[in-house]
Amino acid sequence: MMYYQTLLPSMSSKAGFDTHYYVSLMRGRGLLFADQQLMATQKTAALVKAYASDDGSAFRREFARAMVKMSSLGGVSNYQVPTRVTCSMLAQESDY
Repeated sequence: MMYYQTLLPSMSSKAGFDTHYYVSLMRGRGLLFADQQLMATQKTAALVKAYASDDGSAFRREFARAMVKMSSLGGVSNYQVPTRVTCSMLAQESDY
């Protein structure tokens, strides 16, 4: 229970995509070390500050734009790509 109480201030306000995540990063309270690294460079810190400064609309707009861009890339072709049946286990050669 103590661990959960420690994490609470770093977690979302449960209002969907909001600015809480980015405000937490600006306060040095990123949930994971990798998350907090977004504040390590000027370029990514500027994005964090921009996403923290509004009602979440900037992030949602950029996220939607990125998803559209990714969808235009198409799928993998000319390769057999294994699908993991159990995500916690590596695919076996027989799965190819």
